[in-house]
Amino acid sequence: MKEADQPSPKNTTPNSQRVGKRLAIIREELGKHYGEAEWTQAAVAKRTGLTQNIIWRIEQGEGGKIENWLKVMGVYEAEGYNLNWVLTKHNGRVGKLQMDDVTKKAPEPIRDAIQKLLDRHLIAVDEKLEEKMHELTALIGAHFRTS
Repeated sequence: MKEADQPSPKNTTPNSQRVGKRLAIIREELGKHYGEAEWTQAAVAKRTGLTQNIIWRIEQGEGGKIENWLKVMGVYEAEGYNLNWVLTKHNGRVGKLQMDDVTKKAPEPIRDAIQKLLDRHLIAVDEKLEEKMHELTALIGAHFRTS
């Protein structure tokens, strides 16, 4: 992105940044599963009828039309993701994936096992994200100390 396209702190809020990061996480997971070319920001833009710049701005947590945010979330919901996981502030007890009708009909021990597996996956992703955020914060801090 060009410097003019970089996010402006006044256009972001903690909530929009959190939701934007989670939407980026989902897009990247889908890319790993289906192939990165299928889930680039440009590919999501094509699926939603938006521009790549709008997708980038949403993932950065910048403001924008609610309709655009909803279009992106609708694409991910159609892929089986739970929008409560995206929107809930403390989502550790919210499954990232929706339980579909087949899963819901499974016996309770199987449903519990699936939920535990999903929860472990969510915790691992959250820990990795936290680790990367600490690394990034340290790099930025080091950069400004040496400047």
